[in-house]
Amino acid sequence: MTTIPSFHSSNKSAPRPFLVQVDDQYNKRIDDDISKLVDCYTDIVRIGEVRSCESLLSLTNELKQFLLLNDAETLAQLRKTQSEKLVESTTTIKSKVNTMRSELSKAVFDLETVYYRSLIDE
Repeated sequence: MTTIPSFHSSNKSAPRPFLVQVDDQYNKRIDDDISKLVDCYTDIVRIGEVRSCESLLSLTNELKQFLLLNDAETLAQLRKTQSEKLVESTTTIKSKVNTMRSELSKAVFDLETVYYRSLIDE
């Protein structure tokens, strides 16, 4: 800290520069303190934003899990849709198998006819 010059000097302008110097020092200290406060508040806001983001992500995950696990109507609708698709697929497969069976039956009949004709013709 600076030493205070005496006010008893014969020069009337001496206290004025001292007051200006003290005023400048106070202003500098105030500016530095305000700058530190702004930096601290900036850090607090950043930390708060990170925590808020983490909290929101956690909340979103919890809501998704809750929705997936406890939405019975949607689960029932999904089961019904899958069941309908399986029934449709089963019907299609059965139809194809029946078609193949009839074609195979015709082919076997044709082969038997050719085979037995060849036996008769001999």
